[in-house]
Amino acid sequence: MTREGTNGSVVAHWMSVIVLGALTLWMTFHTQGFERLLRFLVPDQRVVIYQTKPLPTLMGEQIYLTLAASALALVVGAALGLLALSRVGRPFRDLIVSVGNLAQTVPSVAIMALVIPLTGYGAEPVIIALVLYSILPIMLNVIAGIEGVSPDAIDAATGVGMTARERFLAVQLPLAMPVIMGGVKNMLVINVSAATLGAVVAAGGLGMPILAGFKEYNDAFILEGALPSIALALFIDRLLSAPAYQASPATSNTKSR
Repeated sequence: MTREGTNGSVVAHWMSVIVLGALTLWMTFHTQGFERLLRFLVPDQRVVIYQTKPLPTLMGEQIYLTLAASALALVVGAALGLLALSRVGRPFRDLIVSVGNLAQTVPSVAIMALVIPLTGYGAEPVIIALVLYSILPIMLNVIAGIEGVSPDAIDAATGVGMTARERFLAVQLPLAMPVIMGGVKNMLVINVSAATLGAVVAAGGLGMPILAGFKEYNDAFILEGALPSIALALFIDRLLSAPAYQASPATSNTKSR
């Protein structure tokens, strides 16, 4: 691709990020405009805006659930991934990965139901369910990213006298970051959508108008919760698909061998 084509692609990418971010903010804070859109989409509904909580509050709760769960999952998933690669954990690698797989086999609603007696209703059961669902993609991408670093790069770092820790921090981790960021992106996009389940256990979020829409047969309420959630997920997806996060030639060449 020519330099002009590359620059045009980068500009188009960031324009899409700006548009999706602006759309998310518009639906969240411009109540009158969003209400007109909902009335256009669902003209037969008398009430189209969920009245119990304002949309900015619901969006704030949605973002809190997503970020809290994602931050915890990132720490736990990265720790398990590094453990599986370490000298101590390498013999138990299959077991470690199996634990992450097992967490994804249990339905998230069932996880919340199981932990409610321990935590009560609110944000905690949702966050626990999302963390358990999010560990696996982070763990697998950490493993794939670090193992995908070119041996030549590691040999070169060793040749200039770097210690194992220095090689990891200065060479392996930066080269693995595009692959790791791919796992972070997927985790965040999934958690934005899955956090709508918070309404089931009184944790708030954009699932509240969706749940109310089901109960009251109001499609406008469902769209009020779904459209901002979709826009936020697409915004995160495009933001973390930025050219700076794409796989570098070193990792791409290694994976193709």
